[in-house]
Amino acid sequence: MSGLETAIRQALERSERANSETRARIYQSARNALEAGLKKQDVHDPDVVAQQRHRLEGVIHAIELEERASLKAIASVPPPVRVETIDTPVPSAELDHDIHMPSDRNADRADSPGIDGGLSGLRPERRDGPRVVEAAPAQPVAGKRGKAAKADTAAAKPRRRKRGSFLSFVMVTTTLVAAVVMGAWWVETSGLLKTAAERDTSVANPPSTVQSEDFDGAAGLKTLGPQSGFSGDWVDVFTPADASNVKAGSRAAADPVSDERGQRLRITSATADDDGNVSIAIPASVLEQISGKTSTVALSVQADGGKQTQFSVECDFSSLGDCGRHRFTVNEEKNDMLFKVTFDRSLAPSSPGRILINSDVTGAGNSLSVYAVRILPGQ
Repeated sequence: MSGLETAIRQALERSERANSETRARIYQSARNALEAGLKKQDVHDPDVVAQQRHRLEGVIHAIELEERASLKAIASVPPPVRVETIDTPVPSAELDHDIHMPSDRNADRADSPGIDGGLSGLRPERRDGPRVVEAAPAQPVAGKRGKAAKADTAAAKPRRRKRGSFLSFVMVTTTLVAAVVMGAWWVETSGLLKTAAERDTSVANPPSTVQSEDFDGAAGLKTLGPQSGFSGDWVDVFTPADASNVKAGSRAAADPVSDERGQRLRITSATADDDGNVSIAIPASVLEQISGKTSTVALSVQADGGKQTQFSVECDFSSLGDCGRHRFTVNEEKNDMLFKVTFDRSLAPSSPGRILINSDVTGAGNSLSVYAVRILPGQ
């Protein structure tokens, strides 16, 4: 049961739920609470707003059907009827204080139809008020005793207390505040607080953490911010469709996978040393484009199996040299890990290079999904 549904039901229990106007005010308070929560969390997506409104209207409709069914069930139960004969003495008002004779005016009002098929006339019993037991009108009895008993009964009828306007105001205010709080909690727990970048998984997000280790500071290895997509200047050096350039170590596995998450290369390293590395070949033509320049390397990766993992990346670019060793932490969301490499040598290599990936530097054997490896040559 959602938070707003709980708030609506609690408000109905504390109010005159038999009155359709009171229920309508509570439902409208819940709608206002939802709108206030959406505005407070800065949610303006029409689809998301329409979805939340539709869910709330479904909850209101279900609660209203339950309230109407309950009122109809109560209305179908006949009131207790007390049958008296002439021989039975009529109880006096002094001996029976709980029996009150309804007036003809109230009887006519009970028979008249009301709002919602007569359900508005049903009111819950107030705990702090006097208990009234309804009874059928007694048969007229001749003599002064019958008239005196009728007069005493009419005089002993309790006066209906007026509802205090202050109490109603406090109740409505409390209900509205509770609805706003529950609406804000509902918006927060339903995932509406996520940013647009977090909701749109097609846009690259920055890595969770980046830690450098065992790399030459003179090489100029740096991490970059997120990129909003890849332009045509990026060179694809690896795609899951071409796994011929992939080679796994003696204690590593590289398996092509294709499912609802798309094509990818699942890398599993059983150890953190060189035997757990998986190498991806880089053509010599690509190395020629990055020779003597500062270029950017991007890996589109995702932790496999719903477990966070720390993986490492190393470069072996033939005669250009290496790029040191870098370690990244990735979770179950697809991210693009980017870093810069600078090679001062202008001599183009004649042999291909390679990128070495270890899926788990802790040696726990966690898997890593690699979707693509791209290089943006420098200018």
